[in-house]
Amino acid sequence: MNMYPHGRSGRTVQEIWEDFSMSFTPAVREVVEFAKHIPGFCDLSQHDQVTLLKAGTFEVLMVRFASLFNVKDQTVMFLSRTTYSLQELSAMGMGDLLNAMFDFSEKLSSLALTEEELGLFTAVVLVSADRSGMENSASVEQLQETLLRALRALVLKNRPLETSRFTKLLLKLPDLRTLNNMHSEKLLSFRVDAQ
Repeated sequence: MNMYPHGRSGRTVQEIWEDFSMSFTPAVREVVEFAKHIPGFCDLSQHDQVTLLKAGTFEVLMVRFASLFNVKDQTVMFLSRTTYSLQELSAMGMGDLLNAMFDFSEKLSSLALTEEELGLFTAVVLVSADRSGMENSASVEQLQETLLRALRALVLKNRPLETSRFTKLLLKLPDLRTLNNMHSEKLLSFRVDAQ
């Protein structure tokens, strides 16, 4: 029995999944550089900086790459520039995660964030005091609160009549945690299956 059936692209599930996961690798350096430019991030202990980066990188990348998901065409373009259909990927066992990613991308896009708003939201996503293993969660929480206040002020300044927009944006945070967990579980299952 073939554990990794081939899709229309001629690639196995594992090869496609590795393409997806590895396409994020070069972008991780960009996340680190982005974090260094968040005012106050470099003032956190090195341990907490590393903890935040380890725990939040996938979520940051999901926010930054939401535009790679084409909801209308039901396709996703990996950073390798290879485009796959949702139907093809779902048939290969990636349905739950990809459906959740498409859903998240569609909801985030519907908020029509400016680059500034997206940048601040991305900082909020990364700087989360409730991450496991924090050394000084009070310092992280203080920075998180500062970023949240700045994001709220910016969102309200840009669209003062859309008072629920900030709340809708914050409701994306638990969605990102869920996606992060689903991604980790999927990677783990492929590693276990490959052995």
